Amino acid sequence: MTESRATGYDCLSSRLVPQAELRAFLLDCFGIAEGELFVGHAERVADELRAWPPDAVFAAFCTYDHRVSGHFAMSLDVGIEGRLVDRVGRREFAERFAARFDAYVLYGDTEPPGLWTVVLPDGGRLRAAMEEDGDRYVLYAATAPVPGLPDLPVDEGLWRIR
Repeated sequence: MTESRATGYDCLSSRLVPQAELRAFLLDCFGIAEGELFVGHAERVADELRAWPPDAVFAAFCTYDHRVSGHFAMSLDVGIEGRLVDRVGRREFAERFAARFDAYVLYGDTEPPGLWTVVLPDGGRLRAAMEEDGDRYVLYAATAPVPGLPDLPVDEGLWRIR
């Protein structure tokens, strides 16, 4: 069996997750040991890496940022080795995160340009359109209602965009 290529899972979460809880989730999600994981705030990565040997290699390297606004509370960037891709795919990662933290999670995979997938805490998925302005992310349409966003317009036609 060939191993998948290393990749990154980037997403936005509607919930703020403390670093300790994020770390516990990533260890459990990917089934890796403490020493295989780095988790740090995007602004403090260099400082936090000083605690590690300079030649340290991580199976998963996660940075997060709580300085986002709009419909989301944090961004998450997780770089992972190919063996972890084989364990947990992008969609499954978003589903696990959404369920664990009772959040809606936006991520991109194979959607048409300008559209995203949103995973709901119950595992439901929908397609959404979003405006980005710096660190502000605002959904302006989705194919189904999003809990907590009652004024978000529903546009089932987003499924037909290729």
